[in-house]
Amino acid sequence: MKKKTDVKKNMRAMLAVFCCLFVLLGSYLLYSTVAYGDQWFTTPFNPRIASKNNVADAGSIYDRNGVVLAYSEGDTRKYAESEDMRRSVSHIVGDIYGRTLGAETYFAKYLYGYDQNIADKFASVQSGKKGGDVYLTIDANLNEYIYDNMDKDGAVVLMNYKTGEILASVSKPTFDPYTVKEDTDESGSKFVNRVTQGLYPPGSTMKIVTTAAAIENGVTDLEIDCTGSAIIEGQKVTCPKEGGHGHVNLASAFEKSCNIYFGELAVKVGDDAMLKTADEFGFNYNFKFPDFRLNNSVFEVSGNKGDLAWAGIGQYHDLLTPMHNMMISAGIANGGVMMQPNTLLDVRYGGNSAYTYTPTQFRTVASASVASTIEEYMRQTVASGTATKADVSGVTVCGKTGTAEYVNQDTGETDNHSWFVGFVEDANHPLAIAVLGEGAGFGSAYATPLAGQILSEAIDLGY
Repeated sequence: MKKKTDVKKNMRAMLAVFCCLFVLLGSYLLYSTVAYGDQWFTTPFNPRIASKNNVADAGSIYDRNGVVLAYSEGDTRKYAESEDMRRSVSHIVGDIYGRTLGAETYFAKYLYGYDQNIADKFASVQSGKKGGDVYLTIDANLNEYIYDNMDKDGAVVLMNYKTGEILASVSKPTFDPYTVKEDTDESGSKFVNRVTQGLYPPGSTMKIVTTAAAIENGVTDLEIDCTGSAIIEGQKVTCPKEGGHGHVNLASAFEKSCNIYFGELAVKVGDDAMLKTADEFGFNYNFKFPDFRLNNSVFEVSGNKGDLAWAGIGQYHDLLTPMHNMMISAGIANGGVMMQPNTLLDVRYGGNSAYTYTPTQFRTVASASVASTIEEYMRQTVASGTATKADVSGVTVCGKTGTAEYVNQDTGETDNHSWFVGFVEDANHPLAIAVLGEGAGFGSAYATPLAGQILSEAIDLGY
């Protein structure tokens, strides 16, 4: 009798276990659908999109000013008339074959009308199209201007740091959407959106984060005599300026971009504090934005002071995308509040708007006082430091240059990526920018003057 009772107890226990597992599985599936549903839908490998989409049913894609970027004529998908414009917006618009991840994929549910309610469907029928028209936040003419002035491969991204609207996003090398299907480029390099997918060492632009960590932890009184090199726990840290920068403190070291100072500053701040601040600025975070996919940035510490010194100047294992680097400077410009970057402005079915753009805060990356101090350092860097070539007449530009060393895989030699990140300190022109030139040399030589040129053009266009 006791044996039967034990069997019943065991069966009840097993049933309870299976019920718990079922609830856990159901909860996970529900969470996954909510958290990743849009990402699963907006992939070129989604069989529903691949089998159901017909370009004859698709809506058009426009820029913020109504410039048509993609549209359908019968069963043919067509794009902007100007080849330079097509190439300049190719990564953000995307293609219908799934070689790239742009608006054609991310906003397929609108373009093909998968999200329509009854009113939207009626409006679509009235207009003769089944899908909705998508309006992007970018200015296509500004994109084309940037593309025409990029002498090197790399990336440029420009955002309104108050609203999060991406005004321009250019990745080079690029492609013509008319020749995507026949393209035989096996490397696929031209189809990589370097703005959101390219991971690069930040070089001296990382000093923005290191400075924030120092201020947050009260490490602001360090002063050193920079001779051009220093040995930190067995590792040699060098400055690009022969003979060094002489006597520097936090403000002057930022303005002059002194590697020795910031290497020693990172060591004084310490592993844990540096990692904590980097994480606050978005490093080591799984980005999940609704309008595009952003590769995760990396900041690591090892416990070795030499490694930490190099990390503090952006040359250890640090990696980030141009989009994220722009967001960091945008957060400083916006008083420590980093806005969520967006590329979708409006969706219209037969003229009826079915989407409302709403600026969204992503996270607070620093206090207002910390942001204000760094803003002053960045202002001085453009006024009299390494970034003077970013100056724009009539407005105040704040910025930071970066020269990021990397090993050229073709030659085996050490080359430099050229960086500039910064913003316009003007409520009427809330512009944040990141410029990255692959193998383009010093940040002050290539990225910085190009950034100034782009900011000037954007301001002339009314942004």
